[in-house]
Amino acid sequence: MIMTKNYISYLYIFFVLFLIQACDTRLHKGPNIDKSQLINIDVKIHRYEIALANADTSNFLEDIIQIQQEFPLFLGTSKLTNEQLVPLYKYVTDTQLIAISNSVSEMYTQLDELELQLSSAFSRYHYFFPNKQIPRVYSYVSNLFFEEPIIFDDSVLIIALDVYLGEGFSAYRSLGIPNYKIRCMTDNNIAIDVMKAIYIKELALRNKQKTLVDRMIAAGKLLYYLDAMLPDVADSLKICYTSEQIDWIENNKSNVWAFLVENKMFYSADYKTQTKLMQDGPFTTGFSNNSPSRIGIWLGWQIVRKYMDTNPDITLENLIQNTDAQAIFNQSGYKP
Repeated sequence: MIMTKNYISYLYIFFVLFLIQACDTRLHKGPNIDKSQLINIDVKIHRYEIALANADTSNFLEDIIQIQQEFPLFLGTSKLTNEQLVPLYKYVTDTQLIAISNSVSEMYTQLDELELQLSSAFSRYHYFFPNKQIPRVYSYVSNLFFEEPIIFDDSVLIIALDVYLGEGFSAYRSLGIPNYKIRCMTDNNIAIDVMKAIYIKELALRNKQKTLVDRMIAAGKLLYYLDAMLPDVADSLKICYTSEQIDWIENNKSNVWAFLVENKMFYSADYKTQTKLMQDGPFTTGFSNNSPSRIGIWLGWQIVRKYMDTNPDITLENLIQNTDAQAIFNQSGYKP
């Protein structure tokens, strides 16, 4: 039997989605869409780190000039001289960076899976926000710049692949990055972080959030947007919980809700109180050490989902632009 390229691609997509969901099958498909209206977007990731790694250091200027046309974002468009390339030469011959680059090359021999996932996500992004530009995508080695693994600016998006080398990459712990963050630095998190970066830059409101409800709903909007962009990604990946943490919050959500009601925390304007429920960490302060962090964010997500399920005529854009968090909270009717 001769398999066509398209047939192999379909098998590949099916296998990838199976693996993604194997860890935790709980997911939310997000808003219903007319799939016939999705346009085909073919994402190609331009790999700057490979182009640099392949450059001949003994003939450096000529090799860099050859790749300049594909990577003007990094190399500019004007004529280059040897003097201008001294910092870049030091960069590509740095032993630490060479080791990091080798780890990236070993793990990411190709990016077909990520390109397919981003193609689908960008197609859905265009469906919901047709006036927004689809960015050109690059990858690079950032020297472990984990504070900003995705750089997005209107027409370009840059992925630091060295921030997604997985829990076994020892350099992360050497930098003092806590385990609960390292757990989110895997290949499965790249598309999620890409779509988050676009949301924060292009869509998120900049209105002041006074109460816990305000912050919960704002966070819930982002995660519901991820439901819409990445409907086949498990909830545990979107919020970066383990399966055990998902189990804990599902089993204890009624008790958590009752605690918040009893202590009148939903309308608290105390930032310290809010932060305990919203900040990242190994668990949520005030609850069991088995609890996940960011319980307030998870609850905000469920509130927004219930609100959208109850109000099917409201579009994703309407939801994001709605500044009345209290109304969303009340009209959702959510109560675990």
